[in-house]
Amino acid sequence: MKPINIGGHSTYQERVLTQLRKYYPNATTSLSPSSWQILDKFWNLDLPPIDDLMQDRYSVFGPEPRFPSDMLRAILVSVEFKITSYTRFAADLKENYLHAIISGFSVGDTPGVGTFYDFHRRLWLSPDKNLSNPVHPPKEKPQEPKVKEEKAPPVEKLTVDDLFRQFEKNPPDDMAPSSKLWEIFNTFFLQHSAKLRLISLKSLALAGDGTPVYTSAQFFADDRHRI
Repeated sequence: MKPINIGGHSTYQERVLTQLRKYYPNATTSLSPSSWQILDKFWNLDLPPIDDLMQDRYSVFGPEPRFPSDMLRAILVSVEFKITSYTRFAADLKENYLHAIISGFSVGDTPGVGTFYDFHRRLWLSPDKNLSNPVHPPKEKPQEPKVKEEKAPPVEKLTVDDLFRQFEKNPPDDMAPSSKLWEIFNTFFLQHSAKLRLISLKSLALAGDGTPVYTSAQFFADDRHRI
């Protein structure tokens, strides 16, 4: 069946309040400040419009699915609480009522591992797991500095500017697999943040941890650039 979310974001908020009162009657004092920050973030994050955007990824036949907005919210909640495995998070939702409530599920009625992988497949529009070749060339060992107390040559071969130039010159043959992800990210996060003036689309920087390119992460790692 198609995911038809009539209640919208207000239904999510009502479900959260109802269950907090039931399972956490002293939530004001019993929940940590960090939990309240995460709860507040998702309280204001209106995701149900994604249910309309994902209509084409569901059949008119079959059982009633979980709402895509709830599944995406749950994945974002798992990131907030640093649970990086669908298997672990599916088990966590059954044991940790707060995580289930913030995700938008009723306590005792949470998705299993297979539901997460099914949603994952609906987001990624290709049978292949990745656009790039999984076989990577071996990493080069960092060179020793030629002179004592001199910095070693950088291991990074490409800058972000180099990558963009390569992308413009030889764009990937098919970006369709990630088009749904891009549509969700662009519509509900990037453009929405720009509309609220949380970011400026004219001054964005790429950041990464462990990526083989020069990003803003390396720039701000220098104490001279810290605020």
